[in-house]
Amino acid sequence: MPRALTPFLLALASALAVPAMAQPAVVQPADRPSPEMTQLLAAARMWEAKNRTDIARGILDKALLIDPNQPDALMLLGLIELRSNRPLEADKILRKLRQRAPNHPATLELDDAYRIATRDKQEMARIRLLARAGKSEEAIARLRQLFPRGAPRGDLAVDYYRIMAGTPAGRTATIAELRARVKQNPDDLRLAMALASLLTDREATRQEGLAILYRIVQRPDGDRKSALEMWRRTLYGVSDDPSYYKWFELYAREVPDDTSVQQTLAELGRKGGARQREQASPAEQARRRGEQQLARGDVREAETALESANRKRRNDGETLGNLGLVRLRQGRHDEARELFARAEQLDAGNRGKWRSLKGTATFWGTVARAREANAQGKPAQGEALAREALALQPGNANARGVLADALIAQNKLPEAEALLRETLAGPEPDIGTLRTLVKLLNDSQRSDEVGPLITSTAGRLKGSPAELRTLRADLLSLQGEQLLAQRKQSPALARLEESIRLAPDDPWTRFTLARAYRDLALPALGRRVMEDGMAASPTGEMRYATALYLNSVDDIEGASTVLAGVPEAERSDSMRRLAGNLRAQRLLREARQLVAAGHEQEAEEKLRAAAEAARDDPQMLASVGREWIAIGQPDTGLKLVRDWLDAHPQDPAIDVRIRYGELLASAERDDDLRAWIAEARALPGVTPEQRADFDDQLLRLALRDTDRRIAEGDLKGAQRTLYAVPAEQQKDRRWLLELADLREAQGDYDGAAQAAREVLKTRPQDADARLTVARMLERQGKEDQALEDVRAVLADTPADDIDTRLAIARRFTAMRREDEALAVVAPLRERYPERSDVTLQAGRIAQSRGDFNGAAGLYREARVQEQRENEAPGTDGTAAERALRALDMRREGQVASAVLFSNKTGDPGISRLNAVEVPLYVRIPSGYTGHAFFHADTVLLNAGTLRADSLPDSRDFGKIRALGNNGLGQIGQSDRGVALAAGYEFNGAYNSWRADIGTTPLGFTLQTVVGGFRYRAEMGPASATVDLSRRAVTSSLVSYAGATDPRHVDAQTGAVTPSESWGNVVRNGIHARYARDVGRFGLFADLGYGVYTGTNVLTNQEFTVRTGFDVPVFVRRDQRITSGLVLNYWRYSENERFYTFGHGGYYSPQRYLSFLIPLDWTGRRGLLSWRLRGSVGMSSTYEKNMDIYPTRPDLQAMVGGAQYQGGSGGGFSYTAGGIVEYRFAPQWVAGAGFDIDRSRDYAPNRAFAYVRYFFERQQGLVPYPPTPVRPYSTY
Repeated sequence: MPRALTPFLLALASALAVPAMAQPAVVQPADRPSPEMTQLLAAARMWEAKNRTDIARGILDKALLIDPNQPDALMLLGLIELRSNRPLEADKILRKLRQRAPNHPATLELDDAYRIATRDKQEMARIRLLARAGKSEEAIARLRQLFPRGAPRGDLAVDYYRIMAGTPAGRTATIAELRARVKQNPDDLRLAMALASLLTDREATRQEGLAILYRIVQRPDGDRKSALEMWRRTLYGVSDDPSYYKWFELYAREVPDDTSVQQTLAELGRKGGARQREQASPAEQARRRGEQQLARGDVREAETALESANRKRRNDGETLGNLGLVRLRQGRHDEARELFARAEQLDAGNRGKWRSLKGTATFWGTVARAREANAQGKPAQGEALAREALALQPGNANARGVLADALIAQNKLPEAEALLRETLAGPEPDIGTLRTLVKLLNDSQRSDEVGPLITSTAGRLKGSPAELRTLRADLLSLQGEQLLAQRKQSPALARLEESIRLAPDDPWTRFTLARAYRDLALPALGRRVMEDGMAASPTGEMRYATALYLNSVDDIEGASTVLAGVPEAERSDSMRRLAGNLRAQRLLREARQLVAAGHEQEAEEKLRAAAEAARDDPQMLASVGREWIAIGQPDTGLKLVRDWLDAHPQDPAIDVRIRYGELLASAERDDDLRAWIAEARALPGVTPEQRADFDDQLLRLALRDTDRRIAEGDLKGAQRTLYAVPAEQQKDRRWLLELADLREAQGDYDGAAQAAREVLKTRPQDADARLTVARMLERQGKEDQALEDVRAVLADTPADDIDTRLAIARRFTAMRREDEALAVVAPLRERYPERSDVTLQAGRIAQSRGDFNGAAGLYREARVQEQRENEAPGTDGTAAERALRALDMRREGQVASAVLFSNKTGDPGISRLNAVEVPLYVRIPSGYTGHAFFHADTVLLNAGTLRADSLPDSRDFGKIRALGNNGLGQIGQSDRGVALAAGYEFNGAYNSWRADIGTTPLGFTLQTVVGGFRYRAEMGPASATVDLSRRAVTSSLVSYAGATDPRHVDAQTGAVTPSESWGNVVRNGIHARYARDVGRFGLFADLGYGVYTGTNVLTNQEFTVRTGFDVPVFVRRDQRITSGLVLNYWRYSENERFYTFGHGGYYSPQRYLSFLIPLDWTGRRGLLSWRLRGSVGMSSTYEKNMDIYPTRPDLQAMVGGAQYQGGSGGGFSYTAGGIVEYRFAPQWVAGAGFDIDRSRDYAPNRAFAYVRYFFERQQGLVPYPPTPVRPYSTY
């Protein structure tokens, strides 16, 4: 065991010093007396045994004339003086013996006898009372303290061995020891009497005991009177048993004038046959079996047998009395008292025994009711009952202690203090009383009085060296506990270690020291302390204390193994509760593992078994209930504790009610929680500490409600809830930090930082507040200052402050300082490799660095550790499960398809367009970072019918204006094809890119290769995107599929101009986008430049700018409405919105300026998600004049150089659209939507429906906004 002795310990030792603290001296061997002296001593013992002390004294005087210092003679003379009530004379003889033969057996025997007759008389009486009350373990423990050298000699040996035989194991060992001693010393008839006393009270050994008594009676030096009295008492216990006929006969020979024995002897002769038949009866056999089980300490089996005997033969006094002993040992004192009263009336032979036990049961029953009243929060009733018990036994320390507890609970502190000081002022100070008084002084802010009190008490301790050593150990332990309460760990450890050195077999001092080591993060030293105790004294109490410690460090298996070493018959109620608790914990752990593996039905069976194991432990039932809540069955979990409370209506059980409040919070029954707290606070006996617990629950309820409202975007409601907290609690750091979170959500970063600084005014080193300030600085763009603040927190944080260091690591990770985060977490991983929160943060750092495979491995490791730690999962799993599930979403594969209808009004066969697109999209995951994707999109275009036979209706198409429409009829303008594409997406931690290549639809009049590359980088609150691409322009049939000018025949010359195609325009260009969050606003800017090319089409150049902001208007957890302002500027070098040969057929103004106000509402409910959007705006445009045939001077000349006229325009515009999506199966979603756009001369419409299949089951809430299937043409 570790040692921490300090100079302060030496000062303590001197303050607590008591005499005779040396180890017990070795008993010196006795010199064999001369034959003459041996004869004199034997004669003296014989006459002393016959109560002729006058003759014995004369013989001893003669012996002392021969040898004035003969130890045995002096010892016998001293014993005679004690029996003659002359303790002063006996003390003189004892002092003489101590001087002449300090370690002689005779000296030690007289010393024991003198102590028991004088200063230890009360303690011996208390031990006898405990033994009679069935509290054998406590009696034996006190007896060992009273006789540290072991069994005494002489008459005391009878009492000593009888008490030591009070337990089954003790009885066996005691009888074995006595038999050995009697065999070694056959002339020591007092040992023989002690053995006979034990043997005669059990059926199996009674006749052996009677034989010993008979031998003592036959010896002239035996105590004939005592032996005959024990013999007669034994016979009356079996007066109707013919098998003892010979012992009645032998007794009658020794005491022929005992008429009662003579009558019994005659009766046995007449009824021997009847008695034999009665012995064979089931009732008698059951009674004897019950007595045997009771003797072995097996109370449960004894109860079964004796109840059976009572059913078979009612009103048998001995059966009822023994059943009363069972009830007494079970602590059912009232029942025991009634049974003893009936036994007293029915069993005349043992009337005195039952009367005495009735008094014992009455007293201890009253004490038990007083203690129970105190425990139930009824101290006034406890006080009355304690005083009633003290009226029966005025000096009883147990009753006085219960009375003091009742007075303290009623805040009658002066009266309680007076009672405790009066008890301590007695001749034998009680350590338990001292402990209670020390607590009272500490609670009264009078801890300065504790030290002098302990010192003064130490100076009055009396007893043998062993007793003083034990008491001194108790005092040191008490001082250690006092120092621990004052957070003075070093001197506390010194005292506790010294206490253990003096009393190595004290389990509870070891337990206190072990917990102190545990609280210093040294659990291995605590374990060593308890292991040393097990090696020194593997008693039931030591095993219990060790199991409690191992349970406190979550070593459930170790605790169970240690506790299993305590036999069931020797277990206290507390031990049985702990055993049930440990079994329930094992079952809980197995249940959590089954839940994690997806085996909820098997987990439910484990939880039911755990509840059964913990049925008498409401705190453990609450833990089981928490698991039911976690798997989505809150009613089942809450019912466990409610049923226990309903079954104990007289017990306020305030602590259990506090725990039930925690369960209501876990089940999100906030309204029920408010009512529950109000009801529980009104119960009698609620302490200030418990009231503070209820207040804390209400504060946490308000903070949870605030969090929930912030998450839902109900910031006004969150503010109302938070400010409804009582003003006194608004000083709580948690309230202030919640205020900071609220202000952050409101975009008031200065205000949030100020709230955190309010915490720092009273707690300048509060890490959470300092990190909150740093986070607000980062939000305001002050990254360097924020980083310095986080580093300062790290510098001030101890290496073993795991939670704060993990918070710092999270802050570093959020600021993309992964190396610094890893430098914080790596040492924690080395020191605490089994902690799930440390492993989880290491995984987050790996994920932030883009090491997704490493992160997945760490998350899986953390999930296993959470199971070992019995981590209670929330409704969405544990932290590691949530992290792993979010990571797995990066590997989401899917197959999707859609049908999209669009139409744009215009001239038939020219600018009109009706389109149908049927995309087929396949997305295949590649690890955690990539997806390969493929498109096969069917496209059908229809521009209507060109009425080429009508020149006015067709002159703006192709070359018709220049070449005429001779011989042309109506021409259908449609096309169809399939666009194919393939690509790859990379999605890293802070960057992503997409590369694709494909074609415009194969089958169109004209086709071309298209594709692109897009790169996006995340930079904290900002992002930047660059897109290089070659994309089809889908504005019209001409721009998308290309069109064919028909074959022309000159009407005059007959010359033929062959058909020729043009169009199939693509944009080759770049887009760059930058966006940043500033407070609640999102700012963005988009620049674009492109070159438009096509077949037989004039090349065009484009420059675009798009900028604006968005701001949330309404935010809830499942809904969001945003608005803002958007500005657009376009500039094209050429005006190509026409459809004659050489034009591209797409809108390309030379100046376009617009602003619009968008409104976007997106949300979800159940399995449905939606998005509705619209906008209103104004625009101003300018288009220049354009040649009709810009690429063909010859054709342009044929039309006389005519031009399309440009000009200015613009006006009001609006848009509207919507999408709904529904998850109709775990791997399937379907959706539909529409879009309309209205402005001058532009009115397209679009509608679509889609279906998507995911490779994996979708879990959790549906995402929003919904994501429709995109055809490749919209990339």
